Amino acid sequence: MNTKNLSEGFMRVVSKCNSFLDQGSPWRTAVSSSDLHPEFTGVFRLTEASSRKECRPFFIENKQVGLIRPDILAHLKPYTDVFHIPYSQGNDNIKVHLNPSLQTFEERSEAVEKVLLDLREKDVFKTLRGWRDEYFNIWYKFSEPPLMKMERAATCLFGVKQYGVHINGWTRHPTKGVCMWIARRSKTKPTWPNMLDNLAAGGLSSKHNIMECARSECQEEASVPNNLLDNLKPVGTVSYFYEDERGLFPECEYIMDLEVPEDFVPENADGEVAEFYLWTIQEVLEKTITSEFKSNSALIAINFCIRHGLISPDDEPNYQQILEGMHAKLT
Repeated sequence: MNTKNLSEGFMRVVSKCNSFLDQGSPWRTAVSSSDLHPEFTGVFRLTEASSRKECRPFFIENKQVGLIRPDILAHLKPYTDVFHIPYSQGNDNIKVHLNPSLQTFEERSEAVEKVLLDLREKDVFKTLRGWRDEYFNIWYKFSEPPLMKMERAATCLFGVKQYGVHINGWTRHPTKGVCMWIARRSKTKPTWPNMLDNLAAGGLSSKHNIMECARSECQEEASVPNNLLDNLKPVGTVSYFYEDERGLFPECEYIMDLEVPEDFVPENADGEVAEFYLWTIQEVLEKTITSEFKSNSALIAINFCIRHGLISPDDEPNYQQILEGMHAKLT
């Protein structure tokens, strides 16, 4: 594959991961359903235009923690004991506040949970059909105590920041040079089934800190032994903001690199990965720009190649724009 095709493909990956952002962004391009993996098309189709201008800010303790689309907001209005939504003839100045009488982490979490369970029972939102009984903390700032927790499947309804970890597994092959371990997700995964992914990844639930989450995902998804887990190297974050028919996804991923010996072969332990491939960097990059690769995971694989000097600013004309798209502003 020639350099021009790769470069254009990298920009498409960045665009898909940031589909919520304004049309004027330098790497914002139209994304059609033909760009999507066949198993994804028609299930969680990317929107063709951002709803950003129509979204309303969501506040807890007068701190903005998210954004809510108008189609979602309409279903929250009946729950006046939980959400304060001022009446307005137009949507321009509406700000949604969690009831200030809910003053503790527990009170807020329980009140919102009751609303979500009711909406789930009514089958109002498709995303709630994927209820996981897994909770994400809701922060104003990650450095501050969380304000509440929320069912993972519901976070996109409120456009709150989601955090996770992604682990790049790589090795130095004696003849092929730097190679990466790439996973294929199980066909039974509720989201992005059968698509290519990083060695291991997962959302940051309310039960774990960042390194605990990374170690747990490596063990569950790739059976990485403890002695190798000590080599986990935090290397930064990647952030992006996309939307689809479920809702809004402002996401920040904590990235880890894990160098493994040549004779290490990952094995899945939790049923979420179908198989693993050891690919050269050229093979990985060619796959990242196809509909076969989960978009945010492709972005993180590209990030790995940039950080390791495997993509050069002299050879990649969109180098700066790609990096900008890996660190999108989430508020």
